[in-house]
Amino acid sequence: MTKISLNNLRKAIKTAEANRLKLQLPFRPKSPKLDKSRKAAESAISNWMTASGLDLNRLQTMHEQRDAELLRLAAAHKKEALRLAAQQKKLKISTQSDALAALAGNGFFPNPTFTLDTPFLIWTTPLMAIESSAAPFNSWAKFKYLTSQTSGTQKVSFYFYWLNQFTDYAVINATTYLSASGYLRAHAPWGLSVNTSEVDTWAGLGLWFGTFGDLNYEDYVADFFGITGAYGSFFTGGDVESKTVSFGSTLSRTMFAVPPGNLVIFEVAVGVDYDNESGNIEADFQSGSFQIACPLVIFSLLNSPPGGPVSA
Repeated sequence: MTKISLNNLRKAIKTAEANRLKLQLPFRPKSPKLDKSRKAAESAISNWMTASGLDLNRLQTMHEQRDAELLRLAAAHKKEALRLAAQQKKLKISTQSDALAALAGNGFFPNPTFTLDTPFLIWTTPLMAIESSAAPFNSWAKFKYLTSQTSGTQKVSFYFYWLNQFTDYAVINATTYLSASGYLRAHAPWGLSVNTSEVDTWAGLGLWFGTFGDLNYEDYVADFFGITGAYGSFFTGGDVESKTVSFGSTLSRTMFAVPPGNLVIFEVAVGVDYDNESGNIEADFQSGSFQIACPLVIFSLLNSPPGGPVSA
């Protein structure tokens, strides 16, 4: 039987993720010239408003007081979300992962059926510090992301693998379950021009095929789980909007083929997409009982590949 080096597998997926990220970097229109032109326009507006008799300092003070109150209300919303997340954790309500495991045990999936209960890697793209634990049927990650960058995606992924030891293609159906509890906040401060901020979150199941040196990626099937956005302007002032995230999702991929001697890597991910124009966002899946969890991947062979396992 072919032996798998988990260290080599981790290195391979990290390299493949880094290469994919280079090809998918979003366009971020930031430059000293853009900043200079925006400041010049704001200065012209300020001078015009002052010449017309408007007290900009007083207006700014009023908007800053409003902004502070909006942030206070958003913090109170987050506190309530943390209380509810802790309450749900104490109740220990059965998750859909329990149902998936029961289905596998009762022969719901065509046989042979495989259960992958522990990810070989929990990883972020782009790289950031997180808390995580990989354990049988109990893998989780905690992370908090705050940014005022123009746009991008922050992703946290659980990776499971299977090696096709048969001498022919294996045709597979796969199902996984992912749960998440957290909090999203968008903040668009007051300014002389329009400021915006938007953040959303989603869950996805992606596939990687190949060998250690050549992993090919197939895009996600995904569920969209929440969005919030803020709009600030000279006349309306700043804005703060927030949203509680509490979801569970069953994600499936059907009828895909794994070549003999090749790996299939199941990537179960939570992604955070954001877009700021002089605004900032927060995505908190770390505080208190907030977290994301992926207990397992279940898959079944739809065919009976001929021959024995490939030689080592």
